[in-house]
Amino acid sequence: MFPPVPAVRRALPILPLLVLAVLTPGEARQSTPAAPASQTAPATPPTAPAPAAAPTDAGPVPVEPVAFSCPVRGPFGPGTRFYSQFYEDYILSYVFADAAKGTYVDVGAYDPDTGSVTKTFYLRGWRGVNIEPHPDHLARIRAGRPEDVNLGVGIADAAAELTFYKFEPRASGLSTFDGELARKHKAQNGFQYEELTIPVITLTEALDKSGTIPAGFDFLNIDVEGFERKVLSGLDFAKHPPRVVMLEATTPLTEEPTQQKWEDIVFANGYTFALDDGLNRYYVRRSETQLRNRFLEVGYCVSRDKAAKGIKLDGFMEEPTK
Repeated sequence: MFPPVPAVRRALPILPLLVLAVLTPGEARQSTPAAPASQTAPATPPTAPAPAAAPTDAGPVPVEPVAFSCPVRGPFGPGTRFYSQFYEDYILSYVFADAAKGTYVDVGAYDPDTGSVTKTFYLRGWRGVNIEPHPDHLARIRAGRPEDVNLGVGIADAAAELTFYKFEPRASGLSTFDGELARKHKAQNGFQYEELTIPVITLTEALDKSGTIPAGFDFLNIDVEGFERKVLSGLDFAKHPPRVVMLEATTPLTEEPTQQKWEDIVFANGYTFALDDGLNRYYVRRSETQLRNRFLEVGYCVSRDKAAKGIKLDGFMEEPTK
């Protein structure tokens, strides 16, 4: 969980209807080089006439325009239809706009309301699993999400007991199992923490225990402050394949990218990159062509909203004015 984005400088304009030509994977093709003139095609038996030769220069592939409009994101913080710290639920709500019901898994759920990626879905009738090892955060989640499954454990690549670095309230979103990162926050920013011993299990075991997750659920959110690879390594993607995977992909309190530390696991399990909002990266199963196209559309909407708010297009901090 990252601290809120600074207050915006400009009002958000009404975003226009956009018409784009969107390529689906089946619409992209490669031209095949013609055979050298010196080569002679073999004779074709009379019973199997040879098909007409394809043109060597097929030209651009025709595509139909796609019309869509961008929903208004509004200011960050409470009091809007979106509750996440940045664009997370805005993006996912667009991608899953047609799904009246669905299932989510939130690892590092933090809070049922403030900064929540899943609250807007819970209000729509979705249900899922929230996993949060911080005892104070877990109590709020259990009170605010009585119809979800709420687990007070850590997630790693094997069952064990690990040291959890629980930060003071002003920095509680930085709490982590990563000792090196915790000590860095303390040395550089003066944030204090206490050490707790917390049981950890794999994500596969957590989903098995929940008893509510279908064979393929809709989206997985991972916000675990430096423990991403451990979490991904403990998920059996063949048994519990999410349609969309989202991870916070910067070093906490910076815009330094971290996906190079864990992204290979996502790709190896059948996912392709869909979007980077400047703080998080989104991946979709390669078979989910329609969802991938919706990510293309909402990516434009995010860029327009960032420009209106004065946020860097490739990050989450304010665009420098000088």
